[in-house]
Amino acid sequence: MKKIFLFIALSALSGNALSSSLQDQLSAVAQAEQQGKAEEQKRHDDWVAERNKEIQQEKQRRANAAAAANKKAAAAAAERQARQDKLDAEAAKDKHRDQSYEDELRSLEIQKQKLALAKEEARVKRENEYIDQELKHKAAQTDVVQSEADANRNISEGGRDLMKSAGKAEENKSDSWFN
Repeated sequence: MKKIFLFIALSALSGNALSSSLQDQLSAVAQAEQQGKAEEQKRHDDWVAERNKEIQQEKQRRANAAAAANKKAAAAAAERQARQDKLDAEAAKDKHRDQSYEDELRSLEIQKQKLALAKEEARVKRENEYIDQELKHKAAQTDVVQSEADANRNISEGGRDLMKSAGKAEENKSDSWFN
């Protein structure tokens, strides 16, 4: 493109070159060449500026996308953490409730054991009374058996005495004259 621009500039100058001096012609060519270089440099600078602007916009877009992704990831992490905290709190409540229940069961078991121990201690302290009661109960049973035996003996002796009396009465009756 530089060559085409240079050629056009030189052709335009060539018509003027006949009328001007060689020095003027050279300075016009140098000026045209300088102007072409300046325009080329301006186009290049504009292109570089546009490219830099696009690169900057792309960097900004990526930074915004990364920030949005980070924000979204942070929100998701916060939500996961909140769910985990909730689960942990529920687990802690369940654990506390289970521990309270187990403590209550242990307390009831200890109370039962204390009552059983107190009962046994009371029985040991009153063991002599229990022994006396058992002996009295056995003595009462022995008395009942003895009483039944005495009653049976008395009935037997009463029946024997009755029979003896009836036998004597029959003897007396047969010995008597007026029979």
